[in-house]
Amino acid sequence: MSNDGDSWRDARPHGFTLIEVIGALVILSVGILMVMQTGSALTWSVRHSGARSEIVVLASEQVDSVEATPFDSLTPGTTRDTLNVQGWTYTRSVAVTLLTPVLARIEVSLVPVEGQGPTHRVTSYTSAVW
Repeated sequence: MSNDGDSWRDARPHGFTLIEVIGALVILSVGILMVMQTGSALTWSVRHSGARSEIVVLASEQVDSVEATPFDSLTPGTTRDTLNVQGWTYTRSVAVTLLTPVLARIEVSLVPVEGQGPTHRVTSYTSAVW
């Protein structure tokens, strides 16, 4: 043994102390929890994005359908129906407003019934053939 004051280190058994093991387990647990939380947030984000994409398509299809209707056949007013998108229930509102005798505004909105999920609104205009 040397006489430099560190002789106690040579006598110590090799390995980890209980405190070191507990500390390592705490750090590992916090890391695992953070990864799980990030995964959960990512799952929700992907679901939300998928629903948003689907409601955008549904709103655009509805606008296209109304625009394809002959102008003389458009009926001013609002219609509502419900539909399911990715497990969320939505109210779809289609409002047709005659602005002039030859111009109409079409507003389509999809809003979740329970306040969860993305919303989407689109406005378009259609006119009579001149």
